[in-house]
Amino acid sequence: MTETEIISEAVSLGSDCGVESWMELKKLLLVTLPSQARSNFSVRDPKTKKQRLNEFEHRLIDNYYSRTGTRLKKDVDRERT
Repeated sequence: MTETEIISEAVSLGSDCGVESWMELKKLLLVTLPSQARSNFSVRDPKTKKQRLNEFEHRLIDNYYSRTGTRLKKDVDRERT
């Protein structure tokens, strides 16, 4: 799956589910995307257990905003669900 296909899937899925935060969208994408596509996403730091966005995720969030007009909340440290 290409980056463009992943972004298109994110826009479609996020719009259908009404997501408001990056972590909500990321969780949905990790469940629905094939394993090869999931390798594009960041993992938690093994010591601190905190999420850090990588360049792909920043591009995905920016593209999501430009296509939907919805700015996803990126405060990944405060998301605990």
